[in-house]
Amino acid sequence: MEDVRSTEAEASVIASCLSNEDSLTYDSIAKIIDKNDFYEYKYALLFQAIGELTNTSSEINEITLTEKLRKENTLDSVGGMHAIFAIMDSPSTPLAGVESAKIVLEHSRTRQLNRTYRLKLEELAEGGDLTEIASTTETALRNIMSDNSVANSLEDASQKLKDRLHSIIDGTYESNKIPTGIDHLDMKLDEGGIGLGEVFVIGAPTSCGKSQLALNLVLRSSITDDIPSLIFSFEMPANQLTKRMAQTTSAVSLKRYTDGVATKEEMQAVDNAIDKIGKSPIYTEHSVRSVDELRSKARIMKRKHGIKLIVVDYLQLVPYDSKLSKHEGISKVSHAIKQMAMELDVAVILLAQINRTGAMRDSGLVLYDLKDSGDIENDADIVLLMYPKGGDIDHCRRHLDNGVTYLEMEYNVAKNREGERDLKGKFRFLNHIGRFQ
Repeated sequence: MEDVRSTEAEASVIASCLSNEDSLTYDSIAKIIDKNDFYEYKYALLFQAIGELTNTSSEINEITLTEKLRKENTLDSVGGMHAIFAIMDSPSTPLAGVESAKIVLEHSRTRQLNRTYRLKLEELAEGGDLTEIASTTETALRNIMSDNSVANSLEDASQKLKDRLHSIIDGTYESNKIPTGIDHLDMKLDEGGIGLGEVFVIGAPTSCGKSQLALNLVLRSSITDDIPSLIFSFEMPANQLTKRMAQTTSAVSLKRYTDGVATKEEMQAVDNAIDKIGKSPIYTEHSVRSVDELRSKARIMKRKHGIKLIVVDYLQLVPYDSKLSKHEGISKVSHAIKQMAMELDVAVILLAQINRTGAMRDSGLVLYDLKDSGDIENDADIVLLMYPKGGDIDHCRRHLDNGVTYLEMEYNVAKNREGERDLKGKFRFLNHIGRFQ
């Protein structure tokens, strides 16, 4: 396949930028293309120079452009002064410039797609991993076809805010937040839940129930409200997740089966729970090779099943480039997960491992305890830190009047982008059935 190009369109872009001495035309075109979209080197060099003139608030015309290139010893690279003046014979209105820029962009994308497919075919021929190649190909194609030409206007957001405030006053407002189903926690969150596009971090030491807390949220959302959910579980296979969900949904410990003491009523409750789980819109993934593959799988599930809630269990288990330091690698994963939440407009529950040292303080865990988790503190919209009092699970055991044992877990909503922070509370964790109250 020959390289696709239009030298006429590239010349028209430059001529149009030079037709007005202010930067209005250039600014309109720079929203559509950049220097890398040009096929001809001389046009790319001219477009870059015009941009630099714009940034210094200089007049933009063939004279100032020629003088700039002369000072930088690059005038000969574009064919000299005569070549610049010859370009001025091209169509040079603001409208012609924008339309020509669209042609330049289309040809640039065609060349990039051709190059990407060719490289991926070479990787396959060399025996590259099929799953990894498929993942990186989708990411590359999405980057090529992404439309960054128009900045988001605040007009639409302003109108939505106004409508929201008015509907709150007249009592017709319906929140799109996803409730956790735990009343005292929802009261601490803006509009009583996790918003689409937000990342809700649950940070806790190991064996404190953070995975189970996330399952509680998924079960409440998917079984009660029919919200499609996707769980990336890198520690538990599907059968183990299902077992935990069955216990939580039925409120029956499956240990009663192995002990041979399950009653008919309990077995019926478990059967009903399993049926509900099987019919619910809950999907699981258990292996990714990179955060790019994680995002790719999430995009597929969003298109296929309309996913609105994603759980990543947990941050430190998402693979990253071994050439990066631990801090850099986790930071990259954290950034990518936040971008995924916004791109797909989904709520993300991101679990993070924290050491027990902070939990042993009288004040419990604080945001500083996330310091080993990359930039998660900055990327997260909500951070919930959960810990046993004194950092010791055994010392937080409590008993109900009927003799049932539970764990009294303390938590701190340490970050809450849309509400108050440092709001503390307590969970009652019925660990034998995996329920949080």
